Amino acid sequence: MTRTALVTGGASGIGLATVRRLLDDGWTVVAADRDPVALAGLPVDDRIVAAEVDVTDERQVEDVVARADQLGTGLGAVVTCAGLARNAPALDVDVADLRMTIEVNLVGTFLACRAAARRMLDRGHGGSLVTISSVSGLRGGAHRAAYAASKGAVLALTRVLAVELGPAGIRVNRVAPGATETPAIAAAQPPHVRRVVIDAIPLARYAQPSETAAVIAFLAGPESAFVTGQTWGVDGGQMAGPGWRMPEEGR
Repeated sequence: MTRTALVTGGASGIGLATVRRLLDDGWTVVAADRDPVALAGLPVDDRIVAAEVDVTDERQVEDVVARADQLGTGLGAVVTCAGLARNAPALDVDVADLRMTIEVNLVGTFLACRAAARRMLDRGHGGSLVTISSVSGLRGGAHRAAYAASKGAVLALTRVLAVELGPAGIRVNRVAPGATETPAIAAAQPPHVRRVVIDAIPLARYAQPSETAAVIAFLAGPESAFVTGQTWGVDGGQMAGPGWRMPEEGR
């Protein structure tokens, strides 16, 4: 019987790439997403279970974690890819947008990790929790107040969970992607913005979602058995440099 992984936000972008990579690595995967259309487009594979889930709803999260834990040898890993970005200058941020961003990015991550950790503790066989943050949670960036605050909080949460759950053999690590070629980014960034971004990345390109998924799969699996409480940047060297400032961000 195979190990089971739950991936929130698993129907698009980095989440979908992670689902595919975990399948290649022999996992059974529950792909949870709030978009039924995207879920319908998942690869056809009898080891994928599609689940329509709103990660801000505690009951829905509890239910999908329980469902995942009933498959194969039980829940071995959770990856929290579900996320939301609504960008605006800090002084113009709508409080409703701030609250929703925190609900999805932070509370959704917390709910999934808590529900999974409880199941892992009951089974007594350890496991891996991989939270997905962003380089925006590590440095300031114009127009990213709500997003950066939520992702910075995921860093703190990851460290606390690693300390509390480590004695039970549950590892907790955080992946911080930089600029990545996802449909959402492609739609949001015109060519002149992309040029500014690429100029600030030492590897001089955007990441492919599969490259981030490879790091996630490593952290989910047994090869990283002595790794916990860490942040893994997948940013092409972006955090090593000064970053960038978009032309339209001047005030």
